[in-house]
Amino acid sequence: MPSLRLLPLAFLLIAVPALAQAPAPVETPPQDKPAVEEERPDFQPLRPAEPDEPAAPITNAPQPATVPAVAPPAPVMVQVPVAEAPPPATPLPAWAMAVLLVAGAMLAGLLGLTAARSLRRTELTERRRATAACLAAELETRRLAFDAVPLPPNVDAGVSFVSAVISMAGIDCAFRTAQGSLFLLSPQLAAHISVHYAAVQRVADFVKGQSLAAAVRMLQANRLGGHPCPDAGAMREAHVELAAAFRGLDKVILSLNALQR
Repeated sequence: MPSLRLLPLAFLLIAVPALAQAPAPVETPPQDKPAVEEERPDFQPLRPAEPDEPAAPITNAPQPATVPAVAPPAPVMVQVPVAEAPPPATPLPAWAMAVLLVAGAMLAGLLGLTAARSLRRTELTERRRATAACLAAELETRRLAFDAVPLPPNVDAGVSFVSAVISMAGIDCAFRTAQGSLFLLSPQLAAHISVHYAAVQRVADFVKGQSLAAAVRMLQANRLGGHPCPDAGAMREAHVELAAAFRGLDKVILSLNALQR
């Protein structure tokens, strides 16, 4: 019969979902073996035990004596005296600080002024020595030149009274250079030097004028070729003036030499 044949099939269709929902059987995990197995009484090792080490032979050699270690000396403790700390400084009041600043400024200014004066004094001393040395050398040269001036009216051949006087008056380079430093000398000494140079220059100008006048007279008389010298009276007057200008010049030179020391 067909209904009976379908009965087992229907039963299977109903039972399969129930079996699928049933929990799966849980497997029991195997028990872990111990990491170290206990030794059994019948256990035999595979490798035989190593024989004991042989005993050291006994020798009659003497053993070296052991030197006892010497302990290092204990460090000596030196007590260093500790300096006492200075007491704290007491701050000065404002007026005291102002007084100290003013006093310091005045002292610094005084010292600077003293140093400046000392330097200035040293500079003037050196300048005075240089001026005196130049003037002394030049005046000595002029004095020797005056001694070589021929006395009128006897004029040596080749030597002119006019040229000698004019050349001697031209020895004045040191005086021109030292004119700005004459105040370093004493007033009397500076005055004597200035008068000497002025007097010699005036005589030289006079002799030059007389020589020019003599040249004009020679030209008028058609006597060219000679040396136009002034007349004997003019030359004697000029020589007297020169002698007055050189009077006392030795003392002036001595004074200038003394300033060089």
